[in-house]
Amino acid sequence: MFSFKFRSFKFNHTVFQEYMKTFSTILILFFSLYTTCFSENSPETDTTYWHFKGSNSLNFNQTGVTSWAEGGESSLAGTAYISYAAAYQKEKIRSEHLLNASFGIMRTELNKLRKTEDKIDLTSTFGFQAIGNWFYTSQLNVKTQFAEGFKYPNDSSVVSNFMAPCYLTTSLGMQYKPNNHFTLFLSPASGKFTLVLNQELANAGAFGVTPTELDTNGQIITPAKKVKAEFGINVTARFNRDVFENVSLDTKLELYNNYLDENKPNRWNIDINWETAIIFNINKFLTSSLRFQMVYDHNILVPRYDIINNERIKISEGPGTQFKETFGIGLAYKFGI
Repeated sequence: MFSFKFRSFKFNHTVFQEYMKTFSTILILFFSLYTTCFSENSPETDTTYWHFKGSNSLNFNQTGVTSWAEGGESSLAGTAYISYAAAYQKEKIRSEHLLNASFGIMRTELNKLRKTEDKIDLTSTFGFQAIGNWFYTSQLNVKTQFAEGFKYPNDSSVVSNFMAPCYLTTSLGMQYKPNNHFTLFLSPASGKFTLVLNQELANAGAFGVTPTELDTNGQIITPAKKVKAEFGINVTARFNRDVFENVSLDTKLELYNNYLDENKPNRWNIDINWETAIIFNINKFLTSSLRFQMVYDHNILVPRYDIINNERIKISEGPGTQFKETFGIGLAYKFGI
């Protein structure tokens, strides 16, 4: 029999309270969107052209270690995911709104409470049918996060926060939608705005914004810019359907090329954001999920580390491919048609 020693944990109550506020925000978001969707479905309101669906899930990972000769430590982790969609279609007009959000934390016996997942991704599209399955389409996408991110193991060095960064992308183009499982959006005229509304991060030039310029005496010559504007090509493809019995696949690939970059060699760089989720439905309320995300953005400097004298030391930083994978089992609730 194993036991999980909660009493050995020394919680940072300030950080814990902030993360709990974030969880509360997610729960409020759950219920407000759920209520909004279904309050519209009343006898007085014609919702024939509206279709709603969504899923809420809470995954857990736990390890218990007691007097284990091979080493290791107890840990507990949890991640909340929400995915909501509202679609409207009447004659030649089509509109779709998608919200994906997630937040996760982890606690071990030796380490403080840490954030493992943090994402807000909202997409709205409005289209008018051109011919067949092609639509003239405008698209708005917003990506940011709920809470502060730290440069662990240093939990006093903030590297990100709510609206720092925030990626706002507005696009005009064509969308191809042959069925309810696949969409392809092509935009030759897309504006991408990177917002860093944290002054310290903006001063340092985080996420590609222009940093503060100082003279030799440390006086400000040019203040930092909190917004970086780009203009280029946006391509978004999404596939979502059951691939086997009780197994669903949801994958989205986003490509962006800034062909007006001030640094001309950078105009050949393509920003990539590829997210994939494989959901295994064990029963009506119990699921298991395997999630992947790959990101490449030439404006984001990725630190590179080496182990020197048994310590993890940063040796350099620069553009690079970022990869994240998570696996978990937990509770889920789906609704909609």
